[in-house]
Amino acid sequence: GWLVIALLHPVIAEAQNVPSGFVDQSMITGLVNPVGFTHDANGRMYIWEKRGTVRLYEGGALLPTLFLDISDEVGNWRDHGMLGFALDPDFLNNGHCYVLYAVDRHHLMNHGTPQYDPNTNEYFAATIMRIARFTATGPGLSITDPGSRTVLLGETAQTGVPLLHESHSTGQLVFGTDGTLLAAFGDGASYSLVDAGSANGTYWAQALADGIIRPAENVGAFRSQLVNCFNGKVVRMDPATGDGVPSNPFYDADDPRSPRSRVWAMGLRNPYRMTLRPGTGSTDPSLGDPGSLYIGDVGWSTWEDLHVCNEGGLNFGWPLFEGMDPHTGYWNAVTANLDAPNPLYDGVNCTIPHYRFQDLLIQETQVHPKPFPNPCDANYQIPQWTPRFMHTRPPIDFRHGNQSRCAAWNGTTAVSYDLDDPASPVPGPRFGGWASIAGTWFQGDQFPQGYQNVYFHADYPGGWIRKFEFDPADQAVSVSDFASALGAIVYVGEGTDGALWYIAYNQNAVRRIVYANTVDLDPVAAATQDVVFGPSPLEVQFTGSGSTDPEGQALSYLWDFGDGNTSTDADPMHTFTAAPATPTTHTVQLTVTDPGGNTGS
Repeated sequence: GWLVIALLHPVIAEAQNVPSGFVDQSMITGLVNPVGFTHDANGRMYIWEKRGTVRLYEGGALLPTLFLDISDEVGNWRDHGMLGFALDPDFLNNGHCYVLYAVDRHHLMNHGTPQYDPNTNEYFAATIMRIARFTATGPGLSITDPGSRTVLLGETAQTGVPLLHESHSTGQLVFGTDGTLLAAFGDGASYSLVDAGSANGTYWAQALADGIIRPAENVGAFRSQLVNCFNGKVVRMDPATGDGVPSNPFYDADDPRSPRSRVWAMGLRNPYRMTLRPGTGSTDPSLGDPGSLYIGDVGWSTWEDLHVCNEGGLNFGWPLFEGMDPHTGYWNAVTANLDAPNPLYDGVNCTIPHYRFQDLLIQETQVHPKPFPNPCDANYQIPQWTPRFMHTRPPIDFRHGNQSRCAAWNGTTAVSYDLDDPASPVPGPRFGGWASIAGTWFQGDQFPQGYQNVYFHADYPGGWIRKFEFDPADQAVSVSDFASALGAIVYVGEGTDGALWYIAYNQNAVRRIVYANTVDLDPVAAATQDVVFGPSPLEVQFTGSGSTDPEGQALSYLWDFGDGNTSTDADPMHTFTAAPATPTTHTVQLTVTDPGGNTGS
């Protein structure tokens, strides 16, 4: 008989695009569109998936039972889904967790009626975003009670966050230092064209008919500039009730659940991810200081933003600004703010009944007082009781292509510098990106000193993570390259092991970047053979001594020859036999083990 000896080759790791001394590793696979993770105080990991499920990872394995499954309610289409999840700061005692998701329109309009079918979805139609609280029960708080569902925002179609297109919907849930719950929402508008309302391809007419938007909210991306609207905002609420917090900048004591009562910051397009800077903020919610939020706002045609929100009432400018610059398309789309009547309007001398959004927002300036002339008579200033704003520029923005900038001043005038300009007050490399992803403030001590207490920010299609240093006042100090070619990054966080973990969405995997000197890494098996086939008996020389251990430790060897025989030699010789006239194949595998028990094969 003839023999074919097939060596089972190890999976070759991808090229490492991390600094010397660091290693990029795949840690968790077998997920379905994972979009985020967090940990409880005991170190258990919670991984939420876009479809509306949460998986538990404990003891190095995914648990078989879902922690949460609201997939029948979640609208999982295009960019939408369950994109936000947070554990209560007192989770181990109260079991509370919070979810932020797009609602399936079929569920929104039919749940609780005979027409509802949990297996039916209605996508590409007007709907809302919602925040709900669930409570985990049972031993170890390993599963949520469906009956504990409490809607904090979006109880009905009329009280949710409008969703009128295929993207720009939900973002992150974050707890402030003061215990308030913060959430980020996109503008709900079109990404295909300048959307100033009634835009082709959006679901505005259906939304008006359903009461999902008021007529004043049929202004497309300008919803980000409406105070009494959830779109394009960071909201801040009491996690017990969902009510706005009295220390919010536009709080109305007569209507604590109104959008204006819950708005914390505004002027955002698609704030998909944000994170809280540790050590900032007050523990007293009445002081209006939940801490400094670092926000990745996904831009449209040109610029990506890294925003810092360290006080209430900030306006980040969208859609009149993208990055640090005015957006010409939206400045030219003059649109009335129907929530802002012009007191000079008389139909004769003044024919502008409402201020336009362009009247109510100016570029950042150090001139005092800020100029807000009435469009009918420049001698009259728009009164302070009308919401009017100065643009808060991102400390860093980066271009679709290859340009990165920092905000600066020339006297009282806002200017910017390329990071690689020798005159730049913030030194850094030239880089670009296409979808800004806020990451994490790294607090661990497992990285070298230069990588501790820094902020890591990412880009989704760019596949990179960069290191940003900020001073205690949230002013940018420097930017440095860190890791690249990582895949489609949708989330970055710190692990309980002191490593930097991230989600590679295109791999359905959670990965980590670890400093090699702090962990015992897996050895790498390398196996070769001198012949592949021949007549029986066939003597084959195998070589495994080329296997390596990242720490240089001695390895033990185990060869499985696939015929019931094994060897613990590094370079064994083995004779294979086969019955006459019977072609036979044996698959051979080498496993190497280091002194710590880590294996490679």
